[in-house]
Amino acid sequence: MPLETQHSVPPEQGGNAGSGTRKAAVDRYLTELFSQIDAAPLPDLPSVLISGAVRCGKTKVARRVALRAGFHHLKTDQIRNRTYLNCSENEKRRIAKYVYHRILLQFPKGVLIEGTGIMDAPCELPKWADARGIAFFAIGYSFDTPEAKHRDLLAYRAAQTCWTKNSKSDDEMLRFARRLIRRSTEIKRYCAAQGLPYFDLDSARFDAERDRIMHQIEASLRARHKQQTRPRQQAGILARLQFWR
Repeated sequence: MPLETQHSVPPEQGGNAGSGTRKAAVDRYLTELFSQIDAAPLPDLPSVLISGAVRCGKTKVARRVALRAGFHHLKTDQIRNRTYLNCSENEKRRIAKYVYHRILLQFPKGVLIEGTGIMDAPCELPKWADARGIAFFAIGYSFDTPEAKHRDLLAYRAAQTCWTKNSKSDDEMLRFARRLIRRSTEIKRYCAAQGLPYFDLDSARFDAERDRIMHQIEASLRARHKQQTRPRQQAGILARLQFWR
């Protein structure tokens, strides 16, 4: 799928979620979701998007980051299944844009959304979120051969529960590895062009790589939070100085 940017119009300025009936269903889902998030204790940290290629460890990284920081963890597959699974491609894009914008406008802090759906065409969400102080990170596997990734994929599914075990032969997994590397390369180029962070994960050293990326994401979030809170602190100091004049 192509990776490109598109000017984003927030829903409250003319976004459209399709027909009135479907929009009402989407809004009911969002009301229910917002109630669940409101009931949870949320960290005072910017919300986070984690995306990238399939089978590159992003779910495990996201789960660890969410658990350690206390983020409310949402998955794009679950959001898609509740809102736009059986729609046309054009309607899917409209609804996805509407749903993700509403979630992130409502919760600019405390929520972590993870999944490949974040980077669905036209791939406007990462840049839109980054411009509003919401962190974005991509994970891929672009640096090695298809044979090496094929080896790692087979080793993983031999030891772990994996959806590919019953649906893909070993030969199909090699073709899958080629597509995965190609997709990771596309994502890496997109992130470089947009100035967004991208991590290559070496699945031959999965646990160590997962922890490395997790710690880098956490450090980036702390730095972003510090940067976002500094202007408010400085404004308070200036106000006190003005008062004592």
